[in-house]
Amino acid sequence: MNNTRQAIFFLLFLTVFFLFILQPVFCADEVESSTAKIDYGILAGKWQRTDGNYLIKISDVQAEGQATVTYFNPRSIHVAKAAISTKKELIKLFIKFQDKGYEGSSYSLYYFAEKDALLGFYYQAPMDKTFEVVFLRN
Repeated sequence: MNNTRQAIFFLLFLTVFFLFILQPVFCADEVESSTAKIDYGILAGKWQRTDGNYLIKISDVQAEGQATVTYFNPRSIHVAKAAISTKKELIKLFIKFQDKGYEGSSYSLYYFAEKDALLGFYYQAPMDKTFEVVFLRN
């Protein structure tokens, strides 16, 4: 259990570090990469949040940024909108929920290839709070 807590602490530390260092990336307007096309398909698969039984499943990823996204906490939560885009060379995954207790809540996550991790924010609309989160490939 202690190793799990240390791993979670380390991942949260990395999240804060990446988000602080890359703050301009998260404030910039969305833009398409001017160089080679980014392969959004890298996001396909199952992603487990490090602090609980939260699971994102991503499939049928299209080149234009559309994908089939399902979310579990641990039961299925209705995804109203899911979009994949690019921000300053990072792949961004945006998920918005429309379900009882989740109305208007959303994730804004960024893919970091070197860690094979999704880092970003969960906005909990009913409580008007934002949390830093980390998802690792499951």
